[in-house]
Amino acid sequence: MIIETVTAQAVSLRISREELGPRDTITPREARAAVAHALESSGKRPWKRMEISLFPAERELLLIARPVEVQVYRFRFRHFSHLLAASAYIDPNVPCDVLFAEDVFQLIVHRSEAGLPNALYEFGELCPCTPELAAHLKEQGVVIAENALPVLRRYFG
Repeated sequence: MIIETVTAQAVSLRISREELGPRDTITPREARAAVAHALESSGKRPWKRMEISLFPAERELLLIARPVEVQVYRFRFRHFSHLLAASAYIDPNVPCDVLFAEDVFQLIVHRSEAGLPNALYEFGELCPCTPELAAHLKEQGVVIAENALPVLRRYFG
C-alpha cells in the first residue's frame, strides 16, 4: 500500500494488484483499517465516520476517503410558540436542543437521517451551523432543554 495523501480532509492510497491477490477490490472493513492506519501513521486521529470511494485500475486500486461530519441543523424562531408548533412534527428520537441565543429561540437538530419536516422551514429560519457553532451557542446562550423533544412534549404538548 502506498500512501499518496493524508490530510484532515482526505486520504488517498494506492494498493497494488500484488497486494490484492486474486481479488479485484477490498472489503469495507479493510478499507476503513487502511485509512485509519494512514491517518495514525501521519499523527492524525482516525475518523469516526468516512466516505470511501474505490477506483480499480489495471495495475492498482485507488482508494480515496473523506470524513463524514455529523450534520447539524439550526433553526431560529422569533416566538416560542412557533418553535413548539414546528417541533411537534419532528420524530421524537431525533436529538435536538432548544436554547435562547442571539435574542431568538433556537432549535439545534444534531442529526436526522430521515429528513426534516417542512414545518421547521415554515415556522423557523434555517441558519448555517457546525458542531462547533452549536457548542458555542449552548455555551453563550441559555439552554432551555437538551434532548428537547420529550421535554417539550411533556410540558407543552
